[in-house]
Amino acid sequence: MDPLDPQIWLILVALGHTGPGVILATNWADDTAKMIGGWMLLTSVTLLYAALGMDGEEQARLALVMAGPVWIWFVVCITQGLEYTMGKEPIKMNWKENGPPLILWGVLALSGLLASGWV
Repeated sequence: MDPLDPQIWLILVALGHTGPGVILATNWADDTAKMIGGWMLLTSVTLLYAALGMDGEEQARLALVMAGPVWIWFVVCITQGLEYTMGKEPIKMNWKENGPPLILWGVLALSGLLASGWV
């Protein structure tokens, strides 16, 4: 079992993104938050499709193409000190608060890069 297998990380990121990342963090009483939360859950469908419906270099490349831009966007939001206000409580985008998603999305992107055949 390879610890940098993209399939493993696709599933881990899908679980983390779905549960604590969207379902638990969203203010479901707010219509806008509900619409954006639902839209964000579509990412979980894509992650699970890549994990369970693909394999090899294609799976790795899709993992990289999905996770790389998300990781970069987290870094941009953190460096700008943006605040996410769609959830139950506002979340200040900083390194400490966003360490877990940065690590998950970063390792997914790295696992995809290393298995993509592009390096």
